[in-house]
This record gives sequence, structure tokens and C-alpha cells, in this order.
Amino acid sequence: AKLEAALRAIPGVKNVGRDAAQQPTMYDSIGLINAPLAWDNPAVGGAANAGAGIRAASMDGGIHKDAPMFSGAGYLMPIGYPIGYVENTNGKIIASRVYFRSWDPPASGDDTAWPGAFGTEHGVHTSGTMAGNRIEATFPGAASPVTISGVAPRAYVMSYRVFYASVNGIGSFYNAEGIQALEDIVRDRAHTLNNSWGGGPGSIGGAFDALDTALLNVFRSGIFVSMSNGNAGPGPGTGDHPSDEYINVAASTKGSA
Repeated sequence: AKLEAALRAIPGVKNVGRDAAQQPTMYDSIGLINAPLAWDNPAVGGAANAGAGIRAASMDGGIHKDAPMFSGAGYLMPIGYPIGYVENTNGKIIASRVYFRSWDPPASGDDTAWPGAFGTEHGVHTSGTMAGNRIEATFPGAASPVTISGVAPRAYVMSYRVFYASVNGIGSFYNAEGIQALEDIVRDRAHTLNNSWGGGPGSIGGAFDALDTALLNVFRSGIFVSMSNGNAGPGPGTGDHPSDEYINVAASTKGSA
């Protein structure tokens, strides 16, 4: 309480909030979204053109430059890019930043802008759902290759890596680095932002929550913000991210396939 009061007394400090952990969330993807209905809209121009020119930011576990869904083949880097760790950019990926804690650095092998062999695959999954290229893929149980795609496969992607394998085994990010990432997303001129993470049903949100205030400021800057609604159900009162300004993507049961 004394430290909080001292911080509030510093000139220029508008608010002081306690730090909190945020965990990754997401299960199923494009099958439940039913994106083909949107692709068929003449304004979209079909699946191959969906998302063209859009700069879509992912604040998650990082996007891998060598993943086929993020290949830069056929893309032209827009003016003013690449930004950040250019070794993880390729034409499809146009910005790449990391947020490693000084007191909890990455474990050996996961200290890059992209997820390493022991890093989380969550960011690749969510970003692939959002804007992964249309590719032919094989996987166990499939008799032949199948076409997989993101919702906006022609969009550019921007990677803001907040989840990583740390030396202390912490799988969350904290408000401090999350707010820094949100500020960078605005500076880097993203059009949309996908956040598949949260603090659970106990999240306060609104004017008295530092992280949510930063999210609201991202929205007010003109960026479309999409938030997951958490994995804490079933039951009442299990939602996450309560502010009205951004879209909350509700949880659902998995598909039958």
C-alpha cells in the first residue's frame, strides 16, 4: 500500500494497478467459424483473396517464419515494413517483436522471436486460424492431403510474442509486458488484433484495470480488437474480458469431426 501510494504521487502517473498473469486460451477454429460463407461474399473475392492488404496482429506465443501457413512466397512487403526482429519476417510476416521478462528469461532454445522446439505452439495455431495461407496438409488419420486455411489467408501477419518457455516454467505473460506489446501494436499500425488469452472470470476489466485500459486504448486508436471469452465454463459467470468496445468470441463445444 505504501509503494502504491508513492507511485501515485509521482508527477505524470495517471493510475497504478497490480500486475496479474494472463493464460493462453483457444480450442477449435475455422469449422465453427464457418468462414466459407464470408469468402463467398463478392466484396471478399473468394478464399484466395480474403484479407488482402489487412495487417493482422497476433499477441500470443509467436509466429514461425518457416511454417508453410506463413510463407512469404507471393507477397510484397508493404511500405514501412518490416518492423522488429526482421529475421522472423518474410513478406507474409511483416512485424515481429518479443517480450521476455528480465526476471524470468526464456529457457535454452526458446530465446528467439519465433517459438523454439520446446516453445508453445499456441501462437502458430491462433495466427493460422486468423490468417494462415491456404495449403495442402497431411496429418494422422487423414487418408489424403486436405486443404487448410486461415479465415483471412491473404492478410499480412504481425507477431507479438508474449508467451514463451521460461527458465521458471511460467506459461503466462504478465500485465507489464502485455501493455508494452499493446503499445507497440498501435505504433506498428496494425488493422486488427487477435488475443486468445485472459486472466479468467476474475478479470476486472474497464477503467480500473490497467491491461483492459490498454486494450480499450488499442480499440480507440482505430484497431479492431477480438478477444477470446475464456475456457472456464461451463456455468454462469465464466466469461473473460468484460468491456463492450471489443468483440468477445464466445466459447463453444468442439465440432464432431
